[in-house]
Amino acid sequence: MIRVKTYESRPRILSDKITFWDVILIASILVLSTAMILKAKFDINWQSPKVATAAIYQSGNLNQLLKLEQDREIVLLGGKMIVEIKDKKIRVKKSDCPRQVCVHAGWISHPGEAVICVPYKTVIEIGAAGKPALDAVVF
Repeated sequence: MIRVKTYESRPRILSDKITFWDVILIASILVLSTAMILKAKFDINWQSPKVATAAIYQSGNLNQLLKLEQDREIVLLGGKMIVEIKDKKIRVKKSDCPRQVCVHAGWISHPGEAVICVPYKTVIEIGAAGKPALDAVVF
């Protein structure tokens, strides 16, 4: 059923039915967007397979260069910050900073990822052995 309503001087046609092509369009948009999200989430080709190091910078200076192959804990700033390495990932396990943003950042393992603690001027950054395939991924 097609109704015609007039607004001002132009007639406007309203349809209450969804056509077959509307369903095809909606389904294809849903399938494509889901596929793109899943590809970005599970595609490991953008990672460098030779991730082996993490750099810890304090006040802009390189403090330590760590290999991620051995599980361990590193104490920084006289015990104010504890960094944990486990399963080729790194995180700030404990920090005395007020908001705990660096602790809540969680584990990082991909080249280019970083954990930043502003109060203690500390940056932990994952480095790649070779040139990474991508320089950034946005979700």
